[in-house]
Amino acid sequence: MAIALNNKIQQWSGRVQSSQAGVFFRWWSAQLKALMPKSWQQRLQYAQRRVTLRQEPDQLRIGIQESGSNQWFGSIPSGSDAVLQRQQIKGLLEQKDALEAPQFLLMDAGHVLRKELKLPAAAESNLLQVLAFEMDRQTPFRAADVYYTWKMLDSENDPGQIRLELYVAPRKPIDAILESLAARGLAVSGVDVFNENAGLGVNLLPPEKRHRAINARTRLNIWLAGVALFLLVLVMAESLSYRAGQLSELEAAIADVQDEAKLVQQLKEQVVETGEAASFLTRRRAATPMAIEVLADVTSILPDDTYLDRLVINGDGVLLQGKSHNAQQLIEVINKSAVLENAEFRGSTRLDAGTGLEIFEVGATLETASAP
Repeated sequence: MAIALNNKIQQWSGRVQSSQAGVFFRWWSAQLKALMPKSWQQRLQYAQRRVTLRQEPDQLRIGIQESGSNQWFGSIPSGSDAVLQRQQIKGLLEQKDALEAPQFLLMDAGHVLRKELKLPAAAESNLLQVLAFEMDRQTPFRAADVYYTWKMLDSENDPGQIRLELYVAPRKPIDAILESLAARGLAVSGVDVFNENAGLGVNLLPPEKRHRAINARTRLNIWLAGVALFLLVLVMAESLSYRAGQLSELEAAIADVQDEAKLVQQLKEQVVETGEAASFLTRRRAATPMAIEVLADVTSILPDDTYLDRLVINGDGVLLQGKSHNAQQLIEVINKSAVLENAEFRGSTRLDAGTGLEIFEVGATLETASAP
C-alpha cells in the first residue's frame, strides 16, 4: 500500500514538475527565496541539503549537495580498516554537521541507461507495473535485475500520450556498493545519477530499500512551523469571530437607530400634518366671516318690514327663513351684502294667513377672502 502510494506521488510530482505550472512554481519559489533574509535562506538550504557519496576504485568521496551544487569535502581510502573508515566518515560528517542529512549514492552516468519513452496516457495510472512489463522490450534487462525510475516530460500537446525519461541500472553493482557503504556505517536513502559534479535529482532505489533520514532540527522546525501555523489559524479564526460579533452588534445598533429614525420621521410627519391642519383652519377662519359678523350684516341690510325666523350657517352656505311684506326684493338686497353672495330662493314664497306676510326661504353663500 505504501509503495503504491509512493509511486502515485512520484507520478504526480513528475507531471507537475514538467508542466507549465511546475515551471512557474519553480520560478516563483526562487523569487520568493531570493526575498527571504539571508539567515532564512541558509536555514532552508540546510534543511534541503544531502550527503553525496561516490565510490571510486581506490577511494570513497564524500560531499554535500545543496542548491543544486555539490562540494566534495573528504575522501576515505578503500584499503583501510572498516572500523577506522567508519570513524573517519563519522568525523567528516560531524565537521559538516551532516550526520542527520540524507545520504545519496551517485552512480556514473555510463552505468545508467537513459531512454525516452512514449506511452498511452492510460498507462500513467499504473506506470510502475507498465514499465516493469515493458522493461525487456525497451531495454536489454529484465525488471527483476535492475533498479529503475523515471522523470515525466512535456507531452508536446498530445493528450493521448505521455512522455517520460527512463533511468535503468543493474542491481548487482549497486547492491555491492550499498553493502560496502553499510559496513562503513552509511545508510543510503537514494541512488542518483552523477552528472557534472552533481546529481540529476532522481532516485533509482525502490521505496522499500530507502533509509529514512531523520533530521532532528528539521523535524523541530517543521513542528514549530506547524504550531505557528495552527496559532495563526487560531488567531485568524478568533479575529473573524470577534469581527463577526462586532458586525452583529453594529447591525443590531443600526436596526435600533433605523427604528428610532422611522419613529422620528413618523412624529415629524404628524407634526407637519397637524401644523398644516392648524394653518388651514387658521386661514379658513381668517377667510370666512364669523357668525356674529353675518348676523350683524343681515340685520343691517334687511328692510324694516322683514324679519327672520331662522338663520342657519353651514360651512359656506347660509339659509335665511322669515316673513316679509315684499319677499321678491330680498334677493337684490342680500346680494348687496358685504358677506353674502349668490342669493336665491329655495322654493316659492307663500302667504301667511295670520299676518298677511310672505313666507320666504333664501339660500346664499359666504364671501371668502383671498388667502394671504
